[in-house]
Amino acid sequence: MCGRIVQKSGPMDYVERIFPNPRAIFADPIGPRYNVAPHTRPLTIHRLDGGNLNVARLPWGYQRTDFPHFMINAKLETIRRNGWPWRGMMTMGRILVPADGWYEWIKNPDGTKQPHYIYAADGTPLLLAGISAWQPGADLDDAHGFAIVTNDVQGGMIDVHDRRPIALPPELAAEWLDPGTDVVRAREILAGGLPESAFAWHAVKREVGNPRYQEADAIDPI
Repeated sequence: MCGRIVQKSGPMDYVERIFPNPRAIFADPIGPRYNVAPHTRPLTIHRLDGGNLNVARLPWGYQRTDFPHFMINAKLETIRRNGWPWRGMMTMGRILVPADGWYEWIKNPDGTKQPHYIYAADGTPLLLAGISAWQPGADLDDAHGFAIVTNDVQGGMIDVHDRRPIALPPELAAEWLDPGTDVVRAREILAGGLPESAFAWHAVKREVGNPRYQEADAIDPI
């Protein structure tokens, strides 16, 4: 996964995918974003604050103060072997990153790159599995950021990119968020993500390579 998502739907459009009757309506003043990049604060859904459902903007990307690398993705294979640095977050830091789709780039023979937009074939919002180091009261910085869980690609999507985020169906997304779900079950849930056949994709304009480009036509096919 290259590291760019789309969040054009309203917060409640995402929340209602897993909680049909939420008790609180979250109003987000920022509005739709068609080109969300790392080092920003996308909308996330979590239950890290005493088990209560929360919709909040958390920092995308994780970097420990004693480690030189900034990580925006967490590989499924690393999580399965209980690898560092994700092992603790799998217990205490499971979140969802709602998205309408994401971008990947194909390298052309002439060296240029053609962006593609990937999204659910049925047009519904996606619930991407994420893990975060954020805790109540913590700073919103890289040391308390999140990463999106990714897996190898199967089928035709490999023509676009060799890895992709894990998108969970609503019932598994709710279980993923549940603080009562243990780590063993959480790893099993990651194996139940939507298959490649659930997605569609098309080429989009090259302007999306600049994360400052936020026009609605960013996701239009060319």
